[in-house]
Amino acid sequence: MLELIGMIDLERYGGEWLEMARKPFYFQNKCIASKALYNDIEYKDGKPYKIKVRNSCVTKQGKINVSDGKAKIVGADNRSLSVSFSFFTDWMRKPNYEVLYLDKDYSQAVIGTLNKKYLWILSRKVLDRSAIEKLLEKAKAMGYDTTDIIYDDWEMLKQIKPSFLGI
Repeated sequence: MLELIGMIDLERYGGEWLEMARKPFYFQNKCIASKALYNDIEYKDGKPYKIKVRNSCVTKQGKINVSDGKAKIVGADNRSLSVSFSFFTDWMRKPNYEVLYLDKDYSQAVIGTLNKKYLWILSRKVLDRSAIEKLLEKAKAMGYDTTDIIYDDWEMLKQIKPSFLGI
C-alpha cells in the first residue's frame, strides 16, 4: 500500500515542471528531455475541478512532440488526478496520476501510478544526479522498481534545442 501525501495546493503546483527521470512510457519513446505545463484551473462549486496539461518533449533529431490534455481532480486532496489526452477518455473517473511526494517549496515532485507501472521525477529546474537519486529513493521506499529508469538528457538538449528551455 502506498502512503501518499495529503492535500496539495493546485495553484502552487501549477506552472512548468521539467522531467528529470522516468520509467519507460510510450509517448516518450524517442524523447531525450520532457516537460509539463499545468495551468488554467477550472473550479466547480468553489473547488478545483480540472487543470489543463501540456506535455512536450524533444527528440534527438530536435523535433518537439506536444500533447495537450486535461487533468480532472479525483478526490478531495487534489493529489489524485485522472489525466486524459483525448476527449474519448475524458469520462475517466479513476485516478491514473498520483502526486506521491512534493517538497514544501513545490519545486520537486515524485509522480506515479498506483499500479506502479509509471513513474516521473519532476523539478522546476534541472537537478544534479544526486538530487534525482534522492527522489528515486523515495519512490523505491513506496515499492517502485527503478531499475529501468530513464534519465532525461538536459545537456544534450542544450546542444540541439536550447529554445526548449527558453535559453
